[in-house]
Amino acid sequence: MLIRFKKAGKQPGFQSAALKESSDKLQNPGCGWYHVYTFQAQPPGDGRPVEEEAWMDESCQEEQLALALIDIGAFRVSPLSEEALAHVRLILDFFHKNRKQLLLRFAYDIEGKGMEREPLTLGMVKRHMEQVGGAIRPYMEDILVLQGVFVGNWGEMHGSKFLDDASLCELIGTLHRVTEGRCFLAVRTPAQWRRVTASPETRADVEEQLALFNDGIFGSDTDLGTYGVLARAEAGETGSWSRGEELEWQSRYLDSVPNGGEILSGEPLKGYRQAAEDLEEMHVCYLNSIYHPQQLDHWRNETVEEPGCWQGLSGYEYIGRRLGYRFTVVEVTEKKQELQIAVKNCGFGNLCQEAECFLVTEEEPGKFSYKRLDTDPRDWKSGERTVLTAALPREGWRAGSRIYLQLKRKSDGRILFFANQGAGDRVPLGEFPDG
Repeated sequence: MLIRFKKAGKQPGFQSAALKESSDKLQNPGCGWYHVYTFQAQPPGDGRPVEEEAWMDESCQEEQLALALIDIGAFRVSPLSEEALAHVRLILDFFHKNRKQLLLRFAYDIEGKGMEREPLTLGMVKRHMEQVGGAIRPYMEDILVLQGVFVGNWGEMHGSKFLDDASLCELIGTLHRVTEGRCFLAVRTPAQWRRVTASPETRADVEEQLALFNDGIFGSDTDLGTYGVLARAEAGETGSWSRGEELEWQSRYLDSVPNGGEILSGEPLKGYRQAAEDLEEMHVCYLNSIYHPQQLDHWRNETVEEPGCWQGLSGYEYIGRRLGYRFTVVEVTEKKQELQIAVKNCGFGNLCQEAECFLVTEEEPGKFSYKRLDTDPRDWKSGERTVLTAALPREGWRAGSRIYLQLKRKSDGRILFFANQGAGDRVPLGEFPDG
């Protein structure tokens, strides 16, 4: 269905396409559900190939992300061996071949015994970071987030002697340097984020690359220690605040980085509506697809009843399809010799990697021309509507021309899909019909 906008003169009137939001699953990079794949940095003694160690079953083939958890605890008192570094490269190459963007975590402990298994000195941790940096740099385009600073129980930045302010800042600074600032880093709690960024020893560009990973979401009122119990005024600017104040802070200040983590089963279980409200404030881009099953199954058994495109879907589907960015073209009008295109981000989070937006004109069937629009899609904020403008050519558009909108990731030209019905790799905006 086309809606006609009449215009005087020879220029044919613009007819907007019927723009309807879709609830379809979008295969967009940098967001969505993920599985965890656990490895030992030391290669298997029996020569077992990495493909067997990280076998991907059918349930996770469509996932765009994977969390590679690499245990380096065998090297508590020594540098990583050349065999271990070669094995790390082999692991990353496996995910590269399987077209998975990585959430990457190195940890001395994967059993909750961080203090027993981490090195005795900060210098050894930094030495390991230097070695890891050299091994992973060829794969930086595949790494979305490097989680943690190697220490703590499960690498989750609690239960360690190296989390005082000075040590934390030194470790984050080392990771930022060895990764050349080419991927996002993530700390466990908002208080840790504020402690790092408040330090005069932290470079200004670290703040732009620093996200959160929360592996205790909904596990308790404090997300198992992610937040505190004191008000901001009592805890101080670098302390842990109450949940409500922390969520408000995340909503305002952490909307440009990929945040994510794991869901836990608290008491009572969280319904999808309330969960979605919290996840939107956290700007969550990714979640573990199998943990914790009791809470995830609760969402699977809920049904969205509100009118609209989501009606009839499960709560699990509703939450999964809103992880990260989700752009929908909601209105297109012709006004004062230009097209005005309104785009709404219906996702919990925002696009965190550079992308280019193109107005695509099809003057003849199969013959396309592209004009890059002056907009940064990273600024199309969650829950907000952004209006793009495209000036009409002086001579106007040819009668019969069809107009589309297309979005591509800048690093590799990969298409980023819009959540419009019938969009495909570009959204039909309308046409200038004959006569």
